[in-house]
Amino acid sequence: MSGDIMNGLLRLSARVYGGMLLLYPLDLRREFGPEMGELFGEDLMDGWRSSGFAGVLRVWWCAVCEVLRVAIPGQRTNPAFVVPAIAFVFSLLAQCGPLLSIRHALAQESSTSVLLVVLCALVLPSVVTAMTAVVVVHIGKVRVVSLGLSSLDDRTLCSKSAI
Repeated sequence: MSGDIMNGLLRLSARVYGGMLLLYPLDLRREFGPEMGELFGEDLMDGWRSSGFAGVLRVWWCAVCEVLRVAIPGQRTNPAFVVPAIAFVFSLLAQCGPLLSIRHALAQESSTSVLLVVLCALVLPSVVTAMTAVVVVHIGKVRVVSLGLSSLDDRTLCSKSAI
């Protein structure tokens, strides 16, 4: 792999990892986020120098495992994280049926075509669903606070005078 491709791969990896840091709880990101990003970049360079692409893949494997062990469990009480995660999983499960039904049609296609179909038919709708859930949770927080609904009791909300 040429130096330009390697540098592009490392830059892309750093950007993706920066996005993955959003999965960590806010307090952890604030305290350690910059150092985590810097260390990840150093690990990528070391992995590349020692083993090439296989070394980069090992660094990524460790990063993904850490997200699963630390970031995801750390967010289990955050509705802004849990609601989109649940929406993503259910959307992913709902997409499995259509994906399986077109599997036979793709049997003669190249692996690139199959990957493209998987991304378009399965992952993309799930990501859109999760992002929609993020927006809904965020709007819900903003609207409830900005309208002052938290200070109203049930009787006021249900009476004709509330209209």
